[in-house]
Amino acid sequence: MKSIIAIATILLMAINMQAQDSLKIEWQGQKKQWPLLECITYAHENNITIKREAVNTEYQENILKQSKLDRLPDLSASSNGSLSFGYTWVQQEAQNVDQNIRSLGISANSNVNVFSGLSNSNRIKRNKVDLLAAIENMEKTKNDIGLLITGHYLQILFNKELLNVANEQYETSKLQADRTKKLVDAGSQAMGSFLEIKSQAAKEALNVTQQENALAMSLLDLAQLLDLERPIEFDIQTPELPELTAFTPEPPADIYSVALEIMPEIKSATYNTESKEYDLKIAKGNYYPTLGVGAGISTNANWLADDPYDSNRPLDEQFKTNQNTYIGARLSIPIFNRLQTRNNVANAKLGLMDAQYQLKAEKLSLRKSIQQAYADAVAAYNKYLSSEEAVSSFAESFRYTEKKFNVGLVNSVDYNVAKTDFTRAQSDLLQSKYEYILRTKILDFYKGIPIKL
Repeated sequence: MKSIIAIATILLMAINMQAQDSLKIEWQGQKKQWPLLECITYAHENNITIKREAVNTEYQENILKQSKLDRLPDLSASSNGSLSFGYTWVQQEAQNVDQNIRSLGISANSNVNVFSGLSNSNRIKRNKVDLLAAIENMEKTKNDIGLLITGHYLQILFNKELLNVANEQYETSKLQADRTKKLVDAGSQAMGSFLEIKSQAAKEALNVTQQENALAMSLLDLAQLLDLERPIEFDIQTPELPELTAFTPEPPADIYSVALEIMPEIKSATYNTESKEYDLKIAKGNYYPTLGVGAGISTNANWLADDPYDSNRPLDEQFKTNQNTYIGARLSIPIFNRLQTRNNVANAKLGLMDAQYQLKAEKLSLRKSIQQAYADAVAAYNKYLSSEEAVSSFAESFRYTEKKFNVGLVNSVDYNVAKTDFTRAQSDLLQSKYEYILRTKILDFYKGIPIKL
């Protein structure tokens, strides 16, 4: 039975080592190491969602330009021609003659809106705030993607440190297995202890492979978030993280006061409320009369297609003598339009009310997010402190158990339990460390501090 266990252990280690080698071959090669800032900048320049927001911003800018141009007079020109045929009275012949008459007319017109209840002015103001809202929406998308990239980036750093811990534990187990084998050969330890240690080394070899796979997948997730064409060549730069200090953030209420002034979602909702206010003014403007003025010039000429008497006057002479110029004004007074204006005003008021509720909802959501981020940061910091104490305690316990195991005072089961507890404590410490860093970065983000490591 012991021989079977030993053979199975060796086969398991061989399979694990082969899996590690294949993974290293897949991910080996020259890789560009991206710092966090470069990842965020690249995403801001290439992300499809951000590009669509940019297109919408440009669209709103064109709408604003057109609303400003609508204040200018328009100008149009037209020309018309006709051919009439049939009998026409001809004086020279004192009878009706079948003749073809051709006509040509040219005209130009211009109109300008003088007053329309200030609708044009309010429409320009509305389009301005719509443009500002579109810009803030794009900034919010950039912020969301920046936070998402930061989370993925820290996850990769976390997985890298977990891999280092797994490799260290595996190397320790291999050394302990060699040491135990010598004790078994010397008769100081039973063969079962060696097989237990060998089995533990095999488990830790598998853990190394699992951590390498987790690291590879986290790198792939970030590379796909950046929409890279060759994610296999992607890697991140490991920054030198400062020592974690005591957690002394500002109160959530103070952070919220700052965030209200700088967060793009609040600005966008505020601009949207202003836009709805102008919609209401535009709707009310339809109660007022509208006044417009216009001017135009026209002329025409006629001639016979076949004139045996050569009685056609020159075209330029006809255009001069037939010229007609006009200027006029148009006043339209709304009296009854089936209550359309009143209903439009009522709907505009409802739109304004909805925008105001949306603004309140955004502020409430922001306040809750800051409160949650603050609570998460406090919890992460407390967990980090507890994990530090746990690592120190389990490290000392493991060293003590290892010394006792080397002289045969404890069995391999107790040794593996102590080693597993120490490894778990190290993992918990790393997790709490990066969780604390992420939570503090989120709080800094709400205070307007750029995200960086």
